[in-house]
Amino acid sequence: MGDTDGTLHGAALSPLAALLSVLMPGAGHYAIGARFRPAVVVATVANAAAMVWMAVVLSHVANGSEFATVVADRRSLLLVAVLLVVMAVTRLWAALDSAWRSRPRGASAITSAFAGIAVVLVVVVGVAPMALAADYVRRTDTAVAKVFDSDQAITANPGTIATTSTTTSTTLVSNTTAPLDSTTSSSSTTSTTSPPFPGVDRVNVLLLGGDAGPGRFSLRTDSMIVVSVDPRTGDTAMISIPRNLMHMPFPPDTKLAQKFPDGFTDLANAVFTYVDARPELVGGAPDAGAQAIKLGIAQLLGIPIQNYVLVDMAGFVDIVDALGGIDIYVPKTVPSPGNPRNAKHQVPSAILKGQQHMDGTLALAYARTRSGDSDYNRMGRQRCVLAAISDAATPLALATGIPALLKAFGDGVHTDIPRKELGDFAKIVHNYADTNGTAAVRTLHLAPPLVKPSRWDAAEVRSLVSAVLTPQPPPEFTGELPVLADSCTT
Repeated sequence: MGDTDGTLHGAALSPLAALLSVLMPGAGHYAIGARFRPAVVVATVANAAAMVWMAVVLSHVANGSEFATVVADRRSLLLVAVLLVVMAVTRLWAALDSAWRSRPRGASAITSAFAGIAVVLVVVVGVAPMALAADYVRRTDTAVAKVFDSDQAITANPGTIATTSTTTSTTLVSNTTAPLDSTTSSSSTTSTTSPPFPGVDRVNVLLLGGDAGPGRFSLRTDSMIVVSVDPRTGDTAMISIPRNLMHMPFPPDTKLAQKFPDGFTDLANAVFTYVDARPELVGGAPDAGAQAIKLGIAQLLGIPIQNYVLVDMAGFVDIVDALGGIDIYVPKTVPSPGNPRNAKHQVPSAILKGQQHMDGTLALAYARTRSGDSDYNRMGRQRCVLAAISDAATPLALATGIPALLKAFGDGVHTDIPRKELGDFAKIVHNYADTNGTAAVRTLHLAPPLVKPSRWDAAEVRSLVSAVLTPQPPPEFTGELPVLADSCTT
């Protein structure tokens, strides 16, 4: 009976030693009275050092914006991955070693098998999350490095225009916003209490959507939306530019303005393709097409455009799917545009009125269709889809969809936002959420009846832009400023 009890005790001791070693290398060896060999000491010290170092690196991380600061600093992010690997390896070795040294000797096959299975379960449950986290960090770094590969963005600043009533020149509105360069943007080491983008009145980011083609990232940019945010308050406005806008202007003293003194001679959505094939028009920039559109829209709206984000529509599908789909209200039934490129399933003939849960394929079809209405209605749908994606990007959705999101993000998105500014952008998102998010976003639709794409007035456009960027419109402004949440339900 004593031998049996000893065997059972050994069978339980082995998994217990492994568990203690997973919790803290060295604890399992101490519990079974094993001699602390040099290898055990090294594993114990290395694990303890890694834990302390990890605590130091993440000591200031209390929310998403502060974590983005770590992601922005590649050395800090890769250090987190290395520390996770060290913690996983040392715990794995210590658990297996302590379990082996406390294995039940002379036990039956069933008892040994029980002990072995228990040890494996303890090791997998205790060590696998660290290994998985290290892999997620590595994937995150790869995706972020691929998307945010710019060292410094070039702000597209507008020039001056002549008023319609006089020949004198007038400075465009909001032209006081400083470029996002090394003198105005905060680095990844900025204190979490400092405001994002000090000295910048509004951060204006141009969102572009288009279909990729052979040999280039995107072709015609059928979706062009400027998101303008006050970095201190989170006050947000969205401005939609129609793809069929004619005579896209460019700032004076640029090669594009010299080549097109009366504005671009094709539709606005063709600027990307044209300049992408002629990068010398924007100084040979590798993302020439996107930089050209930044210049054109800055001049059109009269505001600086600091950054762009270009989303390939195929990548858009994967991003929505990785989030688990989006919930969106369809105000009226609209005919489907058919299956978009890289559709993952057949799209129905019509998208029905009412509350809908859409996967990426259906969301793209809804954002792109203009059958039954017009380009201008489609612009409104695109804004609503963007708002729905913002609402769907909950912490749980982001956490559970990490692998797919990272792949979709890396494959389908390109931007000139420098990696070092991710922390500041995360703070802006946090401030935006504090101002009620989409419920408080003002929108401007530069389309009929407000603006005629073929014959638009520069002063009128800038007056509309000035009004929508002002939390309380000036008294002389008599137009309506719709809120995004309202325009997505009616």
